[in-house]
Amino acid sequence: KSAYYGQITVGAPTPQQFEVVFDTGSGHLVLPSIMCRAETCLNHRRYRRRASLVAKDIDVDGSLVMPNQARDQITVSYGTGEITGIFVQDKVCLGPPAPKEPAPPSPAAGSVSGASLLQLDRARVETAKTQLQEDEDDDDGKPNTEHGCIDLRLVSATDMTDDPFSSWPWAAEPVATSEFNFLEAASLGGSWSSLVPDAERMFGVFLAKSSQEDSEITFGGWENDHIVNGHQLAFCDVQDSEEGYWQLEVYGIKADGQKLDFCDDGCRAVVDTGSSLVGVPSALGDQLVDLLRFPASPEGGCHGPGPRLEIDLGNFTVILDPSDIARLEFIEGEAETNETQAALPEGSEVGNTSSDNMLLSAGALQSSAEPDAEAPSCVPMLMHIDLPEPLHPKTLILGEPVLQRYYIVFDARAPKVGFAAARHAVAGREAEVS
Repeated sequence: KSAYYGQITVGAPTPQQFEVVFDTGSGHLVLPSIMCRAETCLNHRRYRRRASLVAKDIDVDGSLVMPNQARDQITVSYGTGEITGIFVQDKVCLGPPAPKEPAPPSPAAGSVSGASLLQLDRARVETAKTQLQEDEDDDDGKPNTEHGCIDLRLVSATDMTDDPFSSWPWAAEPVATSEFNFLEAASLGGSWSSLVPDAERMFGVFLAKSSQEDSEITFGGWENDHIVNGHQLAFCDVQDSEEGYWQLEVYGIKADGQKLDFCDDGCRAVVDTGSSLVGVPSALGDQLVDLLRFPASPEGGCHGPGPRLEIDLGNFTVILDPSDIARLEFIEGEAETNETQAALPEGSEVGNTSSDNMLLSAGALQSSAEPDAEAPSCVPMLMHIDLPEPLHPKTLILGEPVLQRYYIVFDARAPKVGFAAARHAVAGREAEVS
């Protein structure tokens, strides 16, 4: 459930189907190109521009690229990883195509520890020194579906790093200029309608916690059924929206009821559907681990009761309990197998290892088989990440744990972000968040 992904199709008349991450922290729709020979690309379905009769080769300004002409390239750095690609304009549709062929396999199950698709910089665009062209490819002329379709500029990736893209689908939900911005292009193009006046530029995200429910993204408004009965959405204004992030002001942080002075001179928090953990500046991480550490249960669980983390966003306070973020603490020197399994949420399968900028505050579990072993402790799973300009030096990332606890609505009109307690189904019954 860590990767918030869904299906899209690209091109016409033969739709090419992809699984993509709907990532609010990225600036472009990125697909691996058939020209990409990196192992990461070869492990995924790749985009064939020549298979689409409506696709156009373009530069960053939208101008057409003539045959054998040098063209613009873009390099984008994320919280973990980097991609290089070229620009293409093509037809993009939400959802799978008409059921005429088997869908591609979904990404492997399991969490990706500490991965973040938050775009870290203004993408670097330069003119390629050589002409980049695909090999000729046949087209079988199958029809495409028209539901939720737009004419969108996208990035066809010609190279990408292993981490985190080897096990992730591809980043969608752009937040950059309107021509590359999926939400803006779709709402202006009439790709969907809304029962709420002028709500075409809104979308709500629900991230499932178990196999008893399905994750869902709703365009053109939100779905009240995902909100706990009696709870209402509370909206917080986005700060410096021209920078391209869903970033909110942080007015204070409490750990185990203790107010920290870390944000006395200001903090920000980016709401990011592409991050698998809560990210914090490295100067804050160790302090939070110390304040949120508590003894594990006799059975070795970390569901609490225990200290909670509170993030004051002004009009709403994000509250994370041990059941949301706590994991058994790693003790240096234990077996790598225990280390990996202890770092994952209970019930998850083993995924990829994390990047260097992640705080492994839940490391190798101390063996309880030793008679004199100290009782294990629980600590928060946090990602240490110091974000560069233009972001505030004290910026947090609100990733998967926040998305699972709260139903979140993004409103690009103002812009603002709304939070409400999410209603989850567990073992056939609803689990409501207080």
